[in-house]
Amino acid sequence: MIILAILTGVVTGILSGLLGIGGGAIFVVSAVFFLGVPQHAAQAAAIAAMIPTAVVGVVKHHRNRLIDYRYVPYLAAGIILGGLAGAYAANITADIVLRRLFSAFFAFMSIQMFWSSFRQPGKGPEKQQDNNKN
Repeated sequence: MIILAILTGVVTGILSGLLGIGGGAIFVVSAVFFLGVPQHAAQAAAIAAMIPTAVVGVVKHHRNRLIDYRYVPYLAAGIILGGLAGAYAANITADIVLRRLFSAFFAFMSIQMFWSSFRQPGKGPEKQQDNNKN
């Protein structure tokens, strides 16, 4: 079980870095289906696992001078309030309902990302970099 949990973490990290997606999505699905963790516990563990990743990201972005600290207090306040509201809502939601909401959200996001990848030619980072050279 421990080896499977470590493997889940490694795969989650690789896919997150490769695809630029939140590892929580991969972690929750893996924990529920492969490790048998209940949905509530998997989501809570995914949030807790983001703490070290966030700290590393903040340090790295701070060193590269990429953080605009003027917005941090407002973002932090919103995140705290939203986190409290989301945790409360999750705690009063049945496991099966939470699992379906989780699945529906990611299905919607997947469809939206898939279709938007076809509708916006020429607006990717390559095109933006070319515009900055002129």
